[in-house]
Amino acid sequence: MEALFIAAVTVLVVGYGFVRLRRADEAARRYLESGQEKPLQLAHLSGTLARVARETRTLRIWLESPLQAVRDQLTADLTRTDEDIEAFDAVLLDTSREVGLWLAMIDGLQPHERQELEQLGAGAGAIRGAMEAENGAFERAHLKAPGRPPMDQRIEAILRELTRIENALQGQGHVYR
Repeated sequence: MEALFIAAVTVLVVGYGFVRLRRADEAARRYLESGQEKPLQLAHLSGTLARVARETRTLRIWLESPLQAVRDQLTADLTRTDEDIEAFDAVLLDTSREVGLWLAMIDGLQPHERQELEQLGAGAGAIRGAMEAENGAFERAHLKAPGRPPMDQRIEAILRELTRIENALQGQGHVYR
């Protein structure tokens, strides 16, 4: 009887994991098939600013997955396990690291390149401010921080800012070569 119970629980856990994996695969497929992304226009940018544009788009697209994970976490889920919570903490850590690496890339630019970003309206001040408001890292304890919007809205604001920066770098009015 005990072996039957263990087998049933194992089948349920594996089935639940399979369903979650299928949902993630379907969401990724829908995104890729939607054709929402237009090719970046980089010819008018210096090599360094073209890299900034590519990295900005990559980060923006990458952040969509953690944003969904935060939204999922904000909903009540009675089947959430300790492993799910640990995985969510890892997502938040990865999100903090990736945004931090992007900011470090901006900080590593030459002064004239940072000035060019600012002149194009592509400065990173709002993203830097958002990360400072998070004390440098997203934490599960601050999903719903008092006096602040929920974390999904805060990450969404970073996504909007990355979109704004990406669009500013697409402007054809300046030639840097």
